[in-house]
Amino acid sequence: MSIDAPGGPTEHAAEPAGARKLHLGGRFAGHPRAAELAAAASALLHRYASEVVYAHRLCPFLQNVETGMGAVCVMLDTEPDVARTTAALLASGSNVAHVLFPLVRGEAPPFERFGNKLSESVRKARSEPLVHASFHPRMVGGYENAHRMVGLLRRAPDPFVQFIPPGMQAGGTVHASETPSDEPYVESTFRRLGGPVSGAELSAGFAAIEALLASLHRAREESYAALAEEIAASASAG
Repeated sequence: MSIDAPGGPTEHAAEPAGARKLHLGGRFAGHPRAAELAAAASALLHRYASEVVYAHRLCPFLQNVETGMGAVCVMLDTEPDVARTTAALLASGSNVAHVLFPLVRGEAPPFERFGNKLSESVRKARSEPLVHASFHPRMVGGYENAHRMVGLLRRAPDPFVQFIPPGMQAGGTVHASETPSDEPYVESTFRRLGGPVSGAELSAGFAAIEALLASLHRAREESYAALAEEIAASASAG
């Protein structure tokens, strides 16, 4: 399947052998190794969802990772583009989507602002609104309260924006929630994992998640960080 994004290049669909169907887009979706990067980044996203979110019961509505992730759109842009990403998301035809940006680096706040702009663009383009949440490897947070915990738990290996229908976010912890600190599930999860933490020593629950996140970040470096840099460098050269 392919679509033409307004004012941008054609979006491509990538289907790695034996894997889920991916929606591959962005300025550099035509790179010879784009599908390889998309498959690797998507696989690590699913590991994050399975090993961190699902295994530690951080999201009450995620009952099955394979079906609960919805569409996975991998955008190969070094700078995320609202119009191009909106077009790719709408083309996926899914009310549940994870839009992944393996070429985007830098700090979390600019990406969070992009997520807000993207959400507003999607809201204007759809008859039914979606709720979004942004994830980034450098999210800021802490373990002194439930609200700050959410930022740390959203430190996925690659930046991504999650979209789900309204109502599914109720009680969300890691996945989308409009007011996470007000949700009972967040508070109970915080206590279950050992919060609050006031000293340097983490509880067993938080320490396990920290170790998993560190492992996933190392896996990115070992698996496809060099490939992402190669594609990003070709983007800069172009």
